[in-house]
Amino acid sequence: MEKIDFNAELNSDQYAAVTSPPDRPALVLAGAGSGKTRTLTYRVAWLISECGFRPRDILLLTFTNKAANQMLARIESLTGYPARSFWGGTFHSIGNRFLRIEGGALGLEPNFGILDTEDSDKLIKKAVEESYPHFFSNKDNPRSKLLREIISYARNTRSTIQTAMAYRFDWIETPASQIAEIARAYEAEKRAANNCDFDDLLELWLKLLSENPDILKKYSERFGNILVDEFQDTNKLQSDILDLLASRGNISAVGDDAQCIYSWRGAEIDNILRFRERYPAAYIYKIERNYRSSPQILNFANKILDGMELDDEEFKKTLVPARDGYFKPRVMPAMDGASQGRNVARAIAEIESGGRYGYDDIAVLYRSHFQAMDLQLQLQYAKIPFVMTSGVKFFEQAHVKDIVSQIKFVANPKDNVSFLRFCRFMPKIGDKTAFKIFEKIREVAASKSLPEWRVLSDKKVLAKVPAAAKQMFEAAAADIEKLGGLVELAKRSEKHVEANPAEKIPVQTDFFADMAHAPEREASADPAAENTTEADFSPKAIIKCACGGWYRDAMKTLYEDWEERAADFDALFEYASKFDDFDDFLASVALEISDAEGRESEVGGRVRLMTVHQAKGLEFPVVFVIGAAEGLFPTQRSIDGGDVEEERRLFYVASTRAMDLLIISYPRVSAVGGNFEMRQASRFLEDIDPATYELYGA
Repeated sequence: MEKIDFNAELNSDQYAAVTSPPDRPALVLAGAGSGKTRTLTYRVAWLISECGFRPRDILLLTFTNKAANQMLARIESLTGYPARSFWGGTFHSIGNRFLRIEGGALGLEPNFGILDTEDSDKLIKKAVEESYPHFFSNKDNPRSKLLREIISYARNTRSTIQTAMAYRFDWIETPASQIAEIARAYEAEKRAANNCDFDDLLELWLKLLSENPDILKKYSERFGNILVDEFQDTNKLQSDILDLLASRGNISAVGDDAQCIYSWRGAEIDNILRFRERYPAAYIYKIERNYRSSPQILNFANKILDGMELDDEEFKKTLVPARDGYFKPRVMPAMDGASQGRNVARAIAEIESGGRYGYDDIAVLYRSHFQAMDLQLQLQYAKIPFVMTSGVKFFEQAHVKDIVSQIKFVANPKDNVSFLRFCRFMPKIGDKTAFKIFEKIREVAASKSLPEWRVLSDKKVLAKVPAAAKQMFEAAAADIEKLGGLVELAKRSEKHVEANPAEKIPVQTDFFADMAHAPEREASADPAAENTTEADFSPKAIIKCACGGWYRDAMKTLYEDWEERAADFDALFEYASKFDDFDDFLASVALEISDAEGRESEVGGRVRLMTVHQAKGLEFPVVFVIGAAEGLFPTQRSIDGGDVEEERRLFYVASTRAMDLLIISYPRVSAVGGNFEMRQASRFLEDIDPATYELYGA
């Protein structure tokens, strides 16, 4: 390999970290945009060129295939050694490599299969049906996908099912002992078929090292240095593997405690904060020169870090700019989600028309997916091209379509496609069974001269429903009947108004008026007072009805992130509040869905919309952060739980994605649980010196 002048090619902080003695543990605290990858790859080059290490002596671990491929390519360019010469890759890929070579010590055949998540879900379902045949008949029990999430979380945190449920899945009422038994049955199914799931690649790797001292000795002696990227994202299972392999202190870890944002999937921040407790001889280095962002943005970001709770001042970092800048971050309050969307769309159009930045230089970040709905609509109206990096567009999401399908069904009871949509995820109901049920519904409805939604709970219909789905189907039938009643009243009202335009039936749609009178309603001691209010069958009342009841309960058994998905219903409620006419609302939703599914811009550049989690590791010249309000960012769940520190770190990650211009917005009013509430600016903004940003439109 060619001689590298490390001193010339690295700044002083990077050089110190790269040249740390190879026989001593080293932790590199790398601030955002400080050249973390450069430091790690040059560390490998230094170990080879200056310390006599061979590629086979180095183990390089990271978290994504993309990051692993990029680092190995850079190392190959620096050292001249082919990337395949190194043991480098994700934790899971290296675990797979270990097990292929040494797994026989555990009775694992080298040709074992690897299950993807869909395969795992099917195998868990099989294990459930064999252990507890009536498990899925209880609508409160989690479905296969959620069972997999519970089992996986417990394994990665090395905790019991009971502990995992209490900490991460506290809404589930199924006994932990029952889920633990399902986990054991699932494990037996895998072993019998010589299969592993992704968690096995780590769990069995640890078991292999723990139970076979000769194998542990072989590899801990072989790897003279173990390098770990994104160390703050390691979980308990991964850190225990590292503790065994790096028992001689031959570890170089690179990470940033201020960017630990994945505790919800098992990342353990104490792995980095307690590094010196695990490796007492460790050197700790800090690299703080930021090559990404302007001085003004870094000043703002440093103020966010000032609010962090640190037990050890050694972890305190101050990002230092390596470039010039021109604009302070800007904060733009908005009246509500719709006005926030309009403001951001207008600002994007102005920035793009200035000629300095294209659409693909701009990203909009948000804490939760639902916060982007109004913005998506406003971008579509303004014909600004965009792409959803964080997932599908709002009206394409499965749970939003499920809600809309129920409304479409009661509005058009002959709509078997909509019936099929919300029916087929019930236990034991596939397309064929759903169509048979619908045929019986049509038959019974015709015999009674009733709309189809009114006969869902008829005995003849229920006789066609599989036993496992009956409880959920009956709950759905009761709620859809209420929904149908509201839709029927709405349609009747609209017909009356068309025939008598001077006699519009009053429907309250002014949500500011709702808020103004809320205290009086809550304070009312007259139980009859509720009966004196106008019946509300507006589109927002219909959405509120559709988003509650059976489907919300079903979501808790289907999705780990059910609360996030349920928050999307608030956005749908807010969208519905813009309409007085039910048919106008339904037509608008249909058009939005059609537009979302069919719209592909001809324009080359597109604005990127994504969650902050998705944006980690990326950078953009212009960044908007929307929804920066209390209860949104930080989330209400984190506030209620008394733990907002990870939310603070997430806000820091969002702010440090920006290179030239950072614009933060928040709504003063937004929907919560079907009602509208006032919002305050996020505490993360309130804690920052106002001199670090400019306030617009306050």
